Amino acid sequence: MILWRNCSNPFSWLRRIRQGENLMPSAKTIKGLLTRFGGATTEMLDRVLTPYRLQLSKIVISKDQKSAEFEAEIPDDVWTTFEEGTTGKIVPKKYVEGRAPWKEVIKARIRETKEHTVVGELYFTPSRIKAALKEVKVGDFLEIDPFGVTSKIESALCEAAFFKVATAAGFTVIRMPENVAKHVGTQNYYDFRLERNSLVYRIELKSLWGTDTTKARLIHTVSKEGGGKNSKREDKQVWDTSSCRFQDQDIFAVSMWLRTGRITDFAFALSLSEDSHNEWGLPKVPKYPHHVTQNPPISDPPSGPWTIDLNEACKRFDLFSKRNKSKKHR
Repeated sequence: MILWRNCSNPFSWLRRIRQGENLMPSAKTIKGLLTRFGGATTEMLDRVLTPYRLQLSKIVISKDQKSAEFEAEIPDDVWTTFEEGTTGKIVPKKYVEGRAPWKEVIKARIRETKEHTVVGELYFTPSRIKAALKEVKVGDFLEIDPFGVTSKIESALCEAAFFKVATAAGFTVIRMPENVAKHVGTQNYYDFRLERNSLVYRIELKSLWGTDTTKARLIHTVSKEGGGKNSKREDKQVWDTSSCRFQDQDIFAVSMWLRTGRITDFAFALSLSEDSHNEWGLPKVPKYPHHVTQNPPISDPPSGPWTIDLNEACKRFDLFSKRNKSKKHR
């Protein structure tokens, strides 16, 4: 079947399906997609959703262990040549074989394409390069997203995973609209609203920082003059910097997929400044104290202001809100 073409051991998938794992999309889903996009084929769908995988055949690390060159084999099913500058992620051989979760070992950039191979450079941030070069091996694979859908799929699956996690925790989960027309109602600046036992929690869903997965990526589109999609709204918002504002959500939910390889893993923190709570608060932008710093660290495993338990995050929010109310009435 076409959807298995890039699996090095399709029989492992059969074994896992027989053991009860639902790993294949339903025929109804595939038919629905092909019907919606008239003229699309299963081959197109496979090519859009499945990355190219080029197996590393050579790695040459510099003496100072700060850079490396690689060579990788071009598979037979590619649609295109790989132009200079094409980038991708090196993933473990064990992952491709179905024996380990997905993991980005190091990044790669193609510098030259030959008849059957590509050559290029391996790279990472200075803080991660040496450890990554010790881990990467001949036989690992260079994954290249041919049509740029990986980030969109990641974002959508992350939202779907959060929906399932929150529902399993007993919440009613409402996905907020991306944009609200002025004549309809008030614009929201968070992703989900959770409700349980008459309590409401505003959740903003974010990701780890791909460049350094020890940190979250708490960013927002800058709108210093209240411009963009809300420029003509009475409730227009103003962000002084690209960091999120504390006031726009109650809880940050950060997908841990880039670290754990599981889209259902999250870390949660209250949208509070360290000034508001010395244990649960997040660092602020010094120049703009109403904004959280863009890349706050998340320890492994998450601790301090971060927790992997959604119920615990909501409990912290309830305690903080109760404390604040009592202060106001003194």
